[in-house]
Amino acid sequence: RRLQDFSGDLAHEMRTPVATLLGRTQVALSRPRPETELRDALEGNIEELERLSRLITDMLFIARADTSDALVQRETLDLAQEALRVAEYLQVLAEERGIGVTVKGAATVSGDRLLVQRAITNLLSNALRHADAASEVRIEIRHQSPGATLTVSNRGGGIPAAQLARVFDRFYRMDPGRARLEGGTGLGLAIVRSIMRAHGGEVQARSEGGITAFTLVFAR
Repeated sequence: RRLQDFSGDLAHEMRTPVATLLGRTQVALSRPRPETELRDALEGNIEELERLSRLITDMLFIARADTSDALVQRETLDLAQEALRVAEYLQVLAEERGIGVTVKGAATVSGDRLLVQRAITNLLSNALRHADAASEVRIEIRHQSPGATLTVSNRGGGIPAAQLARVFDRFYRMDPGRARLEGGTGLGLAIVRSIMRAHGGEVQARSEGGITAFTLVFAR
């Protein structure tokens, strides 16, 4: 059933960019056109191909993470240090919206540095996109024997309770139009869930009172 769902989701998601590429190319070749028009068509095709490439890469990552724990190369990680590194990487996005990012707390965990960084990056980039302008995104780290938690929270529109349970589903988007314009694949949170499962942990979500928070729970 999982394989069936996986194949169905992937086929559905790939259909749109493939149809767009096919239609745009057919129109461009339907009659002689000046070089500028052909160049515009090719540039549009590049955007769709880049999105398709990201989609395939993300799906391959999830497939590997869901079927093997060999993906994780463990070492001792300072979560605060990793969070600060990600915050610095996304500083331009934060500054564009006038959003401050704070990191509080400290804890160490055993994990794969690049995978943990990717999980934090996905959560923080989501928070920055959906937070109110000129607000603050908080990253709070807590030691929790025998592991630790890292929570990314922001003030914004919030997530309805009916949708909260589905945000980790592959290709689920609360606002499909906006996600597509931003170049999203609808797999960001699904990837976070796969990363945490590969680490023997989990990711939790809550949204109330205008505050949305996602928490990475490391078991050890």
